[in-house]
Amino acid sequence: MDSSSNQSSFATLTGTYPATKLASGLTINTDTLVATGASHASIVLDVLFRSLETVTRNFDIIICATGSNAMVENNRAQIIIPANAGNNGSVGICSLAALAPQLFDLDLAGNRVLTLESGISIYVRNLAALAANIYVTVKLRSF
Repeated sequence: MDSSSNQSSFATLTGTYPATKLASGLTINTDTLVATGASHASIVLDVLFRSLETVTRNFDIIICATGSNAMVENNRAQIIIPANAGNNGSVGICSLAALAPQLFDLDLAGNRVLTLESGISIYVRNLAALAANIYVTVKLRSF
């Protein structure tokens, strides 16, 4: 953040829930941009995965400067999304904060947050071709 005042920063906090569709047929090892830090930084509260797949799917989570996603050291974690997660009521929607809590910091109120400075992005990389759609929603707050 480039503000010297927490009061002015939190007074101008805006919330969005950008959603990205990972379409059926998406080829293996495709990096998809799901969030980028705003000009004065953004706070990610969670990244949610809803799957229409009938099998589990693995994803790499990449956090890096926009455009640097090919560098292996920016691959932060691999997560497993169960079949039908968040889709039919049998399996809940998947939460990155629950699956990889080590990626998140704790704010002063004890909430898990991931800070994205301006120019820092989150990508997801599917590790198998997709046979059905998967939707990724980012709970994002920007200054």
